[in-house]
Amino acid sequence: MQRIIAGVALFLLALPHAASAKGTENVPLYERTLSFTLPADMVRATDKDNGTNRLIEYVPKGETVANWTRLVTIQAYRGLGTSPQPTAQIARQAFYPAACKVGPIYQDNGEKPLAGGLKRTLVLNGCASLPPGAYPKALAGAGEQDFILIFRDSDTIYTLNYAVRGKPFAGKAPPVPLATAEALLGNVFGNIKLQP
Repeated sequence: MQRIIAGVALFLLALPHAASAKGTENVPLYERTLSFTLPADMVRATDKDNGTNRLIEYVPKGETVANWTRLVTIQAYRGLGTSPQPTAQIARQAFYPAACKVGPIYQDNGEKPLAGGLKRTLVLNGCASLPPGAYPKALAGAGEQDFILIFRDSDTIYTLNYAVRGKPFAGKAPPVPLATAEALLGNVFGNIKLQP
């Protein structure tokens, strides 16, 4: 029981309340628009687009992409949706925390079809204590957990990620029930839509 509390507490303590939201963000991502509610204290820190990959990051006001405690990341990978690889394999290659040696977290909740040929997957990943150099801008020693929504159509893969960083936690966190993860993301982002 202590592991459950330690692993999930990092995420729960950092959740903003739905009432403290800026309003609906409408982010154009190639052929679609991602709509969601952004927590009120978050500001855009990164916005890059090379024509094939779009990267947008939001951090709490006063923080940076190097020292964040909460991070919202949006990515779109044009052309990756045409890959013959299943989404689960692409997600594992992109999001499995291979550098994590203490309590790696990786949970793929399976892909489900949505309207308009869109598919959606929810992946949870993280690390009880990040090692130095785990990834660019990792904060060594911090505990981190990410909740990643992956959308796939016939051309593009899109992600909406909510990540939380804080004190390291002991051991590997147990799986988070899908309903709990969905509810937490609903609390953070409200009604999430990816439309043509």
